[in-house]
Amino acid sequence: MTAIPKLFQTMSEEANSLRKSLLRNRHVPGFGIDMLVIKGQMELKETVEIWKQKGHIMSYFKETIEPKPQGFLSKFLAGHE
Repeated sequence: MTAIPKLFQTMSEEANSLRKSLLRNRHVPGFGIDMLVIKGQMELKETVEIWKQKGHIMSYFKETIEPKPQGFLSKFLAGHE
């Protein structure tokens, strides 16, 4: 059996990610809440059964990645071409 991949996130970062997803879905009406619960259970099963790999799990923490520079001047100052 394959071991569950180790994540390089602290408990506070994981809690912040969970809090953001809850706040993002706070406006969902009754039936939508049931669908979100079902989707959450599916996500948990996929993670526990190791059908999701580390890259899939780490996509939940993509907000912590620094965005790439967009304009010419910001790219120039960051050292990009």
